[in-house]
Amino acid sequence: MADYNFNDEVTISFADIKEWMKRILVTYNMREDDALVVADHLATADGRGVYSHGAMRLPIYCRRFDEGGTSPTAQPVIVGQKAATALVDGRNSMGMVAGKFATDLAIRLARNAGSSSVSVMGSNHLGTCAYWAEMMADADMVGFCWTINCVNIMAPWGGMARQLGNNPFAIAAPRLTGPNVVLDMATSVVARGKIVMATKTKTPIPETWALDKDGNPTEDAEAGYWGTVRPVGDYKGSGLTFMNAIISAILPGAAFGSDVTDLYERPGDVQNTGHLFQAIDISAISDVDAFKTRMDQAVRYLKEGPKKPGVKEILVPGEIEANELQRQKAQGITYPVEVVDELRKLSEKVGIAALA
Repeated sequence: MADYNFNDEVTISFADIKEWMKRILVTYNMREDDALVVADHLATADGRGVYSHGAMRLPIYCRRFDEGGTSPTAQPVIVGQKAATALVDGRNSMGMVAGKFATDLAIRLARNAGSSSVSVMGSNHLGTCAYWAEMMADADMVGFCWTINCVNIMAPWGGMARQLGNNPFAIAAPRLTGPNVVLDMATSVVARGKIVMATKTKTPIPETWALDKDGNPTEDAEAGYWGTVRPVGDYKGSGLTFMNAIISAILPGAAFGSDVTDLYERPGDVQNTGHLFQAIDISAISDVDAFKTRMDQAVRYLKEGPKKPGVKEILVPGEIEANELQRQKAQGITYPVEVVDELRKLSEKVGIAALA
């Protein structure tokens, strides 16, 4: 639970929180298999300790259903394809529904061609990019996922206005004996969802996370929410977020710039969010087990390097989250009571029993 400060906590089993969210989604006439994908995605994010992209998002997703911004029943379709490159129209479906469709397609195309690239338009908030990149890694591929954020929250380097998202991406590769190596990062110092969580729990944020409307560092979560997130690596992060926007939004014709609508503040607006999913079939290049063995050797090489004083273990990308998911699947997921209270209110609204 790094970067979070929960005051009052509630522990819920992985199975129960997943079932609870699935039941809520089904009341909106979402197909049960689609609801299960969304619920598993959100529960997995929480289990990994990435609370900014878990159950706390469900109330805004459902509000978007209520106000017409997102369709709970829409199904994605392929609208263009040339060899192993395809364009998918999400048709305003939930991002996780479009994400599952496009990831499955990327895997299938890569199986035939060795590698693939699937662009998506007409989607919504995708959740964690790691989930989709790891689906490809679990299929013995190197997986890439790129997405544009659903709200402009970053100023271009040297600017003051919120003209860019913090456009996250993930890259994942499988190992033989350990968890996938997966880098999942936004191009800001932290995901904006962590600032949203801090506003819910009324806790301060580190001044390195965000700038207020006047461009000053702030520890006030509300001021950071209405200001701009700070790019990682300064001008490098700003440049990376723009390049990500090119491949995930401008390429497929999804929303960019002033066309991007705020996920939270304009829930009735259709977003036309864009993504890009890419897969490299390891077997097209190398024996799969041989590659995974080399991955284990590479991880071991890093871990056996000299450590700074006080460092117990050198960790590779995704290892903290994989360990946290294993622990919380076994022991239950710890939630701030504010998030659970919101789910209870949502359950009452849609007429189902709360599971916690």
